[in-house]
Amino acid sequence: MNNIKPLFEHTNRHMNIAVFVSGSGTNLRAICDKQKELENKGEKQFGAVKIVFTNVPNCVGTEIAKEYKIPVVSLSSKRFSENLNLNADSEELRRHFDAATIKAVESICKPDLIVLAGYRRKLSSLFYESYENKIINLYPGDITKDYLITGVQAPIQALRNNEDYIKATVYLEQKDKRFGKSILQSCSVSLKGFSEDDIDTINKNIREQAEWIIYPYVVHELIAKGKVGIDAEYRLYFDDKLINEDGLQYDELYRINLS
Repeated sequence: MNNIKPLFEHTNRHMNIAVFVSGSGTNLRAICDKQKELENKGEKQFGAVKIVFTNVPNCVGTEIAKEYKIPVVSLSSKRFSENLNLNADSEELRRHFDAATIKAVESICKPDLIVLAGYRRKLSSLFYESYENKIINLYPGDITKDYLITGVQAPIQALRNNEDYIKATVYLEQKDKRFGKSILQSCSVSLKGFSEDDIDTINKNIREQAEWIIYPYVVHELIAKGKVGIDAEYRLYFDDKLINEDGLQYDELYRINLS
């Protein structure tokens, strides 16, 4: 058997999480709500959000953090770029910014997992090196589709390719790749009867029927419980069984848990 290393392997403590936001922070709320639910049930293994970081001071996500009494660290990427007089899109600027970010975050806690929850900033190589195999993200579409392009919302691309359904995907971030390996995909969200003019309704449905379900599930039920591992070839495993390229499917896991 390949040497499989759990993404998180401590069984005697909670998994410390840093959540990164740039906007509304709705997935942050979903993760915090699930954490509170598990705490109230007396669970021992789950993710504990210890810090929220934002590159957009005073974004709505920071208000959610304050509501849950979670420390917030804000570092304006716009102001940082202006002060250093560097190109905002340069790797040099990103490395400087991420170095400052890491220092600020780790002054409060050393995270076991970085959760990107609407964090609208490209990470530098320094960040990936510092938190190798410890960064997860969510995409409101199926990352395995070969028609995906940047700059167009996932549901619109699905509609333009005559899809009847769409799935959200939680994936492990990987340096130099748009998407890393898929960990879990949501149940299918219907696109039938919708057009591009209905994008706000579609996005709402994806958040409620997909994102807010699978992101907390991956954090608290899969990674925090040591169920997801990785080998030297960057292949993911669930309970020591190889995960295929599509990732785990939430509807299948849900049926297994009910049986």
